[in-house]
Amino acid sequence: MVAAYESRASLISIAREHRLGKETVRDLLVDAGVRIRRQGLDDEQVTHAVRGYESGLTTREIARELGVGHSMVWRALKRAGVESRPNARRAGRKLGRG
Repeated sequence: MVAAYESRASLISIAREHRLGKETVRDLLVDAGVRIRRQGLDDEQVTHAVRGYESGLTTREIARELGVGHSMVWRALKRAGVESRPNARRAGRKLGRG
């Protein structure tokens, strides 16, 4: 597992190969002293995120569907060249007090 991960295999691909959960593989690698890479979205997840965002979902809603953090979704959307929408809550909020 260590050799595969250090050869750039993903946690998910290693988990599937060994019929283990992703978190189990992660824990085993950490126990073996391996530094875990920052995780990103795979191509299928990016496609899902782009379609969801373009259909009106928020990054938080998409993140919930994918089981990841909203900032990870936002980074993937930016890398995919998706333009951000104005934040509806911020756009409608008055500036200042009173």
